[in-house]
Amino acid sequence: MCYQTDFSPATRAAEVIWKERLLPVYPTAEVISISGGEPTILPGARQLLEIVLAEYPHLKLNAVSNGVLFNGIWEEAFLKQGNELNISLNAIDPKVYAQIVQFGRQQDVIANIKRLIAGRSDAKSKLKLRISMVVLDENVHELGDFVQWAADNGVDEVMFHTDYLRGIRKVEPHVVQRHVAHAYEVVDGNPQVAIQLLEAFDRVFAIEHGLKPIRERAAAPRATKPCNIPFDYIAINPDGTAFPCCKSWYPIGNLVESKLEDVWSSTAAYKFRRRMLDMNFGNCMVACDNNANPIHPRLANARKAYWILRRDPRGAVQKGMRRLGFTSAQVELPVETRPGQVTPIGTTSEEAANRLN
Repeated sequence: MCYQTDFSPATRAAEVIWKERLLPVYPTAEVISISGGEPTILPGARQLLEIVLAEYPHLKLNAVSNGVLFNGIWEEAFLKQGNELNISLNAIDPKVYAQIVQFGRQQDVIANIKRLIAGRSDAKSKLKLRISMVVLDENVHELGDFVQWAADNGVDEVMFHTDYLRGIRKVEPHVVQRHVAHAYEVVDGNPQVAIQLLEAFDRVFAIEHGLKPIRERAAAPRATKPCNIPFDYIAINPDGTAFPCCKSWYPIGNLVESKLEDVWSSTAAYKFRRRMLDMNFGNCMVACDNNANPIHPRLANARKAYWILRRDPRGAVQKGMRRLGFTSAQVELPVETRPGQVTPIGTTSEEAANRLN
């Protein structure tokens, strides 16, 4: 979970994207979000940070990281220009963490979190720090402890993700709900910590098992107007494929092949924005809060599968196989870490990461 398994050049964003194509937007953009894989071990991400720190002090930074190597320039950059940082911690108990996170080093992650929190005060940083957990059989008993740890250590926000494919399989439903109830009690006792998606997990789990949620909450009001994100945002994959939003699978161009101006003003981009103004959310995630007119989830999944398969058939099949448990991303293969340098068979991705840092 949240580790880098492939260090080959094929999986890295082409330098032309962030060194040339995006240059026109850096002076006026508000926020740049860097994600991976694990961004802290991607050479291009590190070089991008150096550019942002040196030339664009107004540009705020977002990232999601496993936190193992969130130090050095990453710590400096986010204390200086950070907007939001999500650390995927997933467990408080070291034994539970070891069950969940492959190639992880929990003691380093926690040390990095605590140093960031201390550094915020000294630097008068406005960085919002979040820790997140994917709720699984192994860690569901830690829901309350996770929130309490955040409260005790000055973390601003906690987010709970639901694994819709795997779910909770081994823990009895009444035991899970007991842990959820305890988590609500801890949340109530720590109002200074913002909580995201605990209610969503509670509701999804209850529905799956024919139960009532621990807390019945009225559904949040759905958006009623077109979403503005496609008009002032662009998401870019490592291969250069550009999207109008990170929650849409509809490609509007490619920044390796074309200039930013051409992608931004492409026919595909125009069609997507035109559909948005017509309240057509057919190429958007159903679960998005800004989706004011969601289509049937099965149709949405079919459309997403079509575009992913069309863009990267081999990668889509490989990811699907991993998600279904038929293959593992943890197979140790020789992978290039630098030009002319190869990681031998048997060397872990963590060791390769250390070589890159």
